[in-house]
Amino acid sequence: MYDMLEFLINGAGNLNWPGWLVALIGHLLVATVLFLVAPFQMLFLTYYERRAIARMQDRIGPNRVGPEGLFQPVADGVKMFTKEDIVPSAADRWVHLLAPCVVVAPTMLMFAVLPWGPGMVPVDLNVGLLFFFAISSVSAVGLMMAGWASNNKFALLGAMRAVAQMVSYEIPAVLSLMAIVMIVGSLSIVDTLAYQGGAVIATADMLAAGASGWIDLGLGWFVFTPVGFLAFVAFFIAALAEGERTPFDIPEADSEIVAGYMTEYSGMKFGLFYLAQYVLNFLLCAITAVIFFGGWQGPGVPQLLALAIGPENPAGNGWFNLLAGILGVFYFLLKTYLLFFLMILIRGAYPRLRVDQLMDFGWKFLIPLSLVNVISAAVWVAVTRWGSAEGLAQLDGLQPLMRWGLAWVLTLLINLGAYILLSQIYTRSQAERNRINVEELELLRMQ
Repeated sequence: MYDMLEFLINGAGNLNWPGWLVALIGHLLVATVLFLVAPFQMLFLTYYERRAIARMQDRIGPNRVGPEGLFQPVADGVKMFTKEDIVPSAADRWVHLLAPCVVVAPTMLMFAVLPWGPGMVPVDLNVGLLFFFAISSVSAVGLMMAGWASNNKFALLGAMRAVAQMVSYEIPAVLSLMAIVMIVGSLSIVDTLAYQGGAVIATADMLAAGASGWIDLGLGWFVFTPVGFLAFVAFFIAALAEGERTPFDIPEADSEIVAGYMTEYSGMKFGLFYLAQYVLNFLLCAITAVIFFGGWQGPGVPQLLALAIGPENPAGNGWFNLLAGILGVFYFLLKTYLLFFLMILIRGAYPRLRVDQLMDFGWKFLIPLSLVNVISAAVWVAVTRWGSAEGLAQLDGLQPLMRWGLAWVLTLLINLGAYILLSQIYTRSQAERNRINVEELELLRMQ
């Protein structure tokens, strides 16, 4: 970002402003953009989802306010601002007021480490992944505050469900990321992105195995490996649960508990919960795109960056920085919106799970599978990088491509075997549980 602004202001604009002023403008610009992105993303995603779901269900969707209903989210926002704020007389007024703020604040902070394009990350923390998920877990406190302060049994039950599933599904999410962190060797989101350059096979894997001159098309994504694919599936399922998306929208099961922890909220307080939920889902799709699909990496970006101004090419052309940034942002948003569309597709195709099915699936299937994937990641690192110094002298004679292929086959066999075994165990346990439930119902009928 600094290189791009330096070129536009002092290069193309020839204004000769001092470096501290360019840096200050960059920080203010980043903060302004981030605080504008969140509400506009929510407006766009609500319209996007309502229109897509309508098409899936052979309906039209919003079509009255503006062309093709484009201004319907704006009308909904105006309605939220003008609705009366009703607080139950027996509620804890201060906690009731603070709960939406506690839920919204972490989602805004999560933008701080999200890379939008090459060099376009607000803060490059060396523990960016840890920061992202540590901050995201804070919103569970706000949900519990909302349910408890409302003095409503339905709201409290919805809050307890929300916190239970967030805590449960953060475990497989973190285990999925642990496999990626083991391969990359860093908790930095920028390092994770840089690792995914290449052509289906990551350049970093080839260099670690001793290769040189590997082509970089920005396509060395983790999802193309058995470890990365299984981690992606487990992480995305956990993201659905954390974002309270179908089939895990149990905290807001309107047929059972009205609107969950939001039951006693109206006006803009309800709007803040709505904003936080959609922004969180956008962020979860974005971080999924970054970790498993290369984020802004894609064909053309490495080639543009090679001609741009950078540490390795200080005499480059600043226009290529701008072009690489635009193309990188396009790739990043395209992948993010496609993942959000996958969320919409799942919502339109699958029914809601029961709360016991939700917890069983997380603890009895997803967590063991994620643990096996961590073992697969260790095998991947050993086969692609180790040699005689680590006691694997038999790998020294293998070519880099053969090492990568061997690691790919071994991790595929480990993960596939674990999936088949755990699926059989989980299916049998569910069948036994259903049988016991049926017998209990029969006993109740006989009594």
